[in-house]
Amino acid sequence: MILLRNYFVGTTDGIDVKSVIHEINRTLREANAKEGLVTVVVPHPGGALAILEPLPTVVEQFKEAIRLFPGEGMETKTKSKEDVAVAPRVAAAVLGRSLSIPFGDGKLVLGPREEPMLVDLERGGRRREFCVQVMSEAAPAQQAGGAQKPRR
Repeated sequence: MILLRNYFVGTTDGIDVKSVIHEINRTLREANAKEGLVTVVVPHPGGALAILEPLPTVVEQFKEAIRLFPGEGMETKTKSKEDVAVAPRVAAAVLGRSLSIPFGDGKLVLGPREEPMLVDLERGGRRREFCVQVMSEAAPAQQAGGAQKPRR
């Protein structure tokens, strides 16, 4: 069974680090799957994903580390001659635009305080899209009496 959901979050003109744990858990509940794999993807440039503890000091130091990536203040042109910032694309390439997290018993396999975080690296503020895909085996069909009848 595969379930795919798209979500959107608003971002500011700075670097944003936003937890997406609620959207992932919502998709897991909707899938009604007990074990499998959740993949989260940011489909557009300038966005990335990371697993962090959402502690203010950790998040602020993470943002400081992102600012060290090369390309700050530089622009380039796309094939269609649009100006784009270089630094957000470099940082997104290093961090990665997808995460895959196994789950068991309907819960993500993460540390007790860890959460998947969407990282928006663009400096203009935007509506940032991300996709959550749940993959699991379909549950066996249950008989009306509750127990599954063995096959012969």
